[in-house]
Amino acid sequence: MEIHSGTKLGVLLIVLSLILLFSGCTQPATAPAGTPTPTAPTSTPAAPVANETLKTELAGIAATFAGEINGSTLAAAYQEGPNSTAYAEVLGQLRDFRLSDPRIKFVYTLAQQNGTVWFIVDSHHGLPEASQYLEVYEDAAPELKSPVTAPIGAGPYTDKWGTFYSGYAPVETGEHAPVFLIGVDMEA
Repeated sequence: MEIHSGTKLGVLLIVLSLILLFSGCTQPATAPAGTPTPTAPTSTPAAPVANETLKTELAGIAATFAGEINGSTLAAAYQEGPNSTAYAEVLGQLRDFRLSDPRIKFVYTLAQQNGTVWFIVDSHHGLPEASQYLEVYEDAAPELKSPVTAPIGAGPYTDKWGTFYSGYAPVETGEHAPVFLIGVDMEA
């Protein structure tokens, strides 16, 4: 029995149709007017997952930096101010932290007590965009309204310096009030 070329073409079309059918391509190339066109299934955007991943990463970075800050030195910088040796020591560490990752925009320390947050040392000290020593952080991230007792991520939120994702972690000082934190910002 000999297969004619027309039959071969028919068999190929059937095989091709079966392949397309089983691979999910069931819509004819030219659908009649009014026929709904199937679309690929949609999924939720990856942005919320990426945001949570970044916040988790920032909390980890802040925790690492907080572990490297000497709490007694930070407490002394808080009490003695910008002209102290303790302040200069913490400032040097914060600048090194900021330079360790090109994505980091700001690294700073905070004091937190009774719902108020204020800056102590800012890695940008001496530059126009720096926060000031003991400046109240009026538009702090909502996560800073409650005492921070473990590393947390925040954002995106906007303050007078821009829109950021941030990580915060407590610095162990042996003192209970105020709570000292390190903050790490990446632009959103």
